[in-house]
Amino acid sequence: MFSKTCEHAIRAMIFIAQKSREGERVGIKDIAKSIEAPEHFIAKILQDLSRKNLVLSAKGPNGGFYHDQQSAQCTLADIVKTIDGDKIFSGCGLGLKQCSESHPCPIHHEFKK
Repeated sequence: MFSKTCEHAIRAMIFIAQKSREGERVGIKDIAKSIEAPEHFIAKILQDLSRKNLVLSAKGPNGGFYHDQQSAQCTLADIVKTIDGDKIFSGCGLGLKQCSESHPCPIHHEFKK
């Protein structure tokens, strides 16, 4: 349902949120290692999320990625829209082109909710 990039973004954001609750900032290496993803891939994802203010970053010896009260309020939908766009919220849950009210796919009515 989500792209691999989006899956990594969600996992990274959850990890950062956990560390932020503990008062910590976390670096790319720690994030990548913890969610088992390539560092350069996570760096690019977090750069995109940072541009949208869904995660904050600080440079320097005590730097890293973190959430403040405002960025901690981001939703799963915010992350998905930033990485994969909003088509998932308006398209077929199975990705079918023919799905509609008159010709619903097997999950149409549940996914529509």
